[in-house]
Amino acid sequence: MISLSSLISDGRTTALLGLTPDNVVMSRVCEATSTENSENNAWNVNASNGNVNNNNKNNQNSVRAWAASDYEDVAGWVDAYLDCIHKKLSSTQCGEYRIDYEEDLYNLIGEVYSQTYEPSTSTCFVVKRPRLREIFAAAFRDRIVQHWIAIRINPLLEARFIAQGNVSYNCRKGYGTLLAIETMQDKIARVSADYRRMAYLAKYDVQAFFMSIDKRILWAKLEPFIRENYTGDDIETLLYLTRITVFHCPQNNCVRTGDLSLWEKLPKGKSLFDSDPNVGMPIGNLTSQLLANFYMSFFDDMAIAYFAESGGEYERFVDDFPAADQSKERLLAFRAIARDFLWRELRLRLHEKKFYIQEARKGMNYVGMSLRPGRKYISNTTRGHYLETLHRAEKICRQIAEKGMDLELSRDLEHAVNGINSYLGLMSHAYSYNVRTKPLASLHYFYRYCSVTRRALVVHVKPQHRYDNVIFKHYEYELELRRAA
Repeated sequence: MISLSSLISDGRTTALLGLTPDNVVMSRVCEATSTENSENNAWNVNASNGNVNNNNKNNQNSVRAWAASDYEDVAGWVDAYLDCIHKKLSSTQCGEYRIDYEEDLYNLIGEVYSQTYEPSTSTCFVVKRPRLREIFAAAFRDRIVQHWIAIRINPLLEARFIAQGNVSYNCRKGYGTLLAIETMQDKIARVSADYRRMAYLAKYDVQAFFMSIDKRILWAKLEPFIRENYTGDDIETLLYLTRITVFHCPQNNCVRTGDLSLWEKLPKGKSLFDSDPNVGMPIGNLTSQLLANFYMSFFDDMAIAYFAESGGEYERFVDDFPAADQSKERLLAFRAIARDFLWRELRLRLHEKKFYIQEARKGMNYVGMSLRPGRKYISNTTRGHYLETLHRAEKICRQIAEKGMDLELSRDLEHAVNGINSYLGLMSHAYSYNVRTKPLASLHYFYRYCSVTRRALVVHVKPQHRYDNVIFKHYEYELELRRAA
């Protein structure tokens, strides 16, 4: 087997790694590649026969280098590809991309290093749960670019969030809704001295958060942040790709799918199709989540300083930020301060209707849970979404029973089961045994294709009905038909 290091040791050839789940091997060398020889000349290499032409960069035949000629740079794209397909192997887009990924990944690297890369066509649809929301799904090759960016900026963002005291709990590895709930409970108990003294809780919200992010403000803060903190040799490539991703308008190049009438039901300000090109980030993109968290971290700085003066506590999950303080007046005053800061510094609006203030002993709802002194319950909203997901799974199972299993129904069933398990995982940390088990007991078709563990903690699709087994049988059947023909 030819090693990558031997192919690039002379600095003249450019190669692409071919991948299998178990190893990394060299499977393709481009037929005509280029890289830099000197300040004035470029190497042009025909990989099929090894012939080398030393062309002057200034003449019309010169070819400028597009791919870095060292292992780390090429391997960085392999890492991004592997990170992108991780836990996505059953998705349709991932499967389609992997059929011919070698050639496209090769072309993608070429576009990036020749600075001709442009995002491809996105898929856009509206989801109903937990509320009407416009989602953009980037083309798979663009997701690889987003993962390449994320691998490099995530450590920088994490260092910032840690330095702030870890007040943000979304889109961070090791964090999430459960830790946000538990931490907020601890903060409430600390401010109220375990509910022995009077304290108050308030919850605030940003209006149409993702659709209101000003890309110009974001980039004005992000570019110097990357330049100051990133130390990699590929910083200019990182800045180039990050800027393209930030300012990309997927609404100008997308295919709408699903129920198109749902766009008419979206509240005003909830669609990128009605937004200024410089305002709004697509929900569904990995970079949107990461950079939105970075955007709000500047608000976090102000809020942390404000509540530190009185011994109060503050926390944030995306655009939802609760606070606890012994002074009701300080919580009310913070509402006006937050409104002013959000608009002046970030061009965001505080949601005037989504405001809650209450005595700490009466608790509050936060990220799907109802927090009470020393205990947690499932909120009515979460319970309703759980029941909807169960009913959807039951409907899919009834269709399978009536029509037979196919790829689409198998994929829909796994998607519904993943949703059920997400709710079960959250509810398992609250007083919720009856909430979990009683609705499950009422299902009928569901148990033909799924099983539930003891105490209703996890749901599994039975092995013979899992998507990977169904798709294997499907292609095995097609292969037999071809052989017979």
